[in-house]
Amino acid sequence: MSRQPESSRKGKRLLGVLMVLFVLFLGIGIGTLITDRVDATGPAESQLQMQSGGKPVAGAPALALSEAFKEVANRAKPAVVNINTESTASDSDSSEMFRRFFDWPFDLPQGPQLRRSLGSGVLVDPKGYIITNNHVVEGATKIKVRLMGGEEYTASFIGSDPISDIAVIKITRETPFPYAKIGNSRNMSVGDWVIAIGSPFELEQTVTAGIISAIGRTFENGGGPSNYSYLNDYLQTDASINRGNSGGPLLNMNAEVVGINSFISTPSGANAGVGFSVPSHLFTRVYNQILQSGKVSRGFVGVLMNPTFTPAMAKFFGVKQGSGVLITSLSNDEGDASGPGPAEKAGVQPEDVVIEFDGKKIMSRQDFVFAVAECPPGKNTKMKVVRGGQEKVLQITVGERHFKELEETKYAFDESDTKAKPELGLTIDTIPSRVVKMSNVSEGAYVFSVKPGSLAYDAGLSEGGQSGPGDIIVAVNGKPVTSPQDLSDYVKSLKSGDSMVLKFMRPVRQSGTKLEFGPLYTSLVKP
Repeated sequence: MSRQPESSRKGKRLLGVLMVLFVLFLGIGIGTLITDRVDATGPAESQLQMQSGGKPVAGAPALALSEAFKEVANRAKPAVVNINTESTASDSDSSEMFRRFFDWPFDLPQGPQLRRSLGSGVLVDPKGYIITNNHVVEGATKIKVRLMGGEEYTASFIGSDPISDIAVIKITRETPFPYAKIGNSRNMSVGDWVIAIGSPFELEQTVTAGIISAIGRTFENGGGPSNYSYLNDYLQTDASINRGNSGGPLLNMNAEVVGINSFISTPSGANAGVGFSVPSHLFTRVYNQILQSGKVSRGFVGVLMNPTFTPAMAKFFGVKQGSGVLITSLSNDEGDASGPGPAEKAGVQPEDVVIEFDGKKIMSRQDFVFAVAECPPGKNTKMKVVRGGQEKVLQITVGERHFKELEETKYAFDESDTKAKPELGLTIDTIPSRVVKMSNVSEGAYVFSVKPGSLAYDAGLSEGGQSGPGDIIVAVNGKPVTSPQDLSDYVKSLKSGDSMVLKFMRPVRQSGTKLEFGPLYTSLVKP
């Protein structure tokens, strides 16, 4: 056996010592690091520091959108104002309000009571003209306006239109005011980004963002904030809107006002992601008329329209385009059923189907309502109808619509829907003698009951029960119905899937002991 050289043994010992020292220092380092991490959890041993910079985590499109939101808000905010109003209420009104909302058991002290309300608005002219909601300033005795910089002004009332819920007020100073530009709401599409600015819950200059959820949203039969909402259409958005946002602007991504926020649909009174704005194509017309004449005028032609116009009805009345508005009767300038109105003077007849008015194609009842309302009173224009399958062009001089009373708007409402059921759901009977005595209708099939959710229910038929009055069906597919048996026999002769166009009489007004019926139409399919 040979012996290792002395130098080799010394080298190995040195290597061993170095390894021991390395392990020792490594352990000390790890222990120190762990101790520092533990100590860092103590509030007295370490302080947080904000990063002065950093690499963005989001991608370029998200960052660009964020910058766009900031730019729109910065441009528009100087034109958005906070509105505070004061009004005087009677003793009885104030006492009733406290009883209803605060369970207040006593009358308030005698004397006028001061009410305050809050809303928003937007400057649209450097001279100080402001657009807001009618319900924000309605009945106000004092209107205070505060700008973004804190300047306060007392505003003068210029005019308002309760139908569209739009009002115009004005503030004054020597230098021009910042103002917002107006965009075209007709260019908006579902999915477009929008920004709302206002003072929800007294939080001024609050900015929220969302998208356009629907365009041209309409409400009929009192479904909107007032009984006259059917004369308007709305932009629907999910941008957060609450009380105090009323009257504030809805902006597109060009920082242009495309809507004035008006009301919300909510079961709780707070934002539920369903808000509605008066579109710019409507509020600009209202604004211009208020500045020009101090009021808003709407066209009137004097017709009563059928609620629906189905494909079966289009075929029955010979309307090739498949859509239009069925005229059921005529009325005069006051909206009554007697006397010649513009339509009657023009030669319009019941059972005419309107397919064009003032150069606008009429596809639906709402199209006709808007076309007439937007037409200036006194204008002589053309009205195209289908009569007996033939098109006729009539010259008509548009009248002015008068509103006998305007109801106070409310700020939120709930929507509901009813699912159709595949059953007729209709019970008919002879006309009750009480109804015959009160009216001029003596023949037909009396609608005794309608099952909720049935085909007859969806078709809009109204029941009367034993006492009445209910709808009275007088014709089916053009054939007279003089009794319940006539209708029953005809329905039995149809096959499943066949269409029925029903003409029926419905009570429209009562004068003393007399009950007046007017004609309507609907259609349904035999199940």
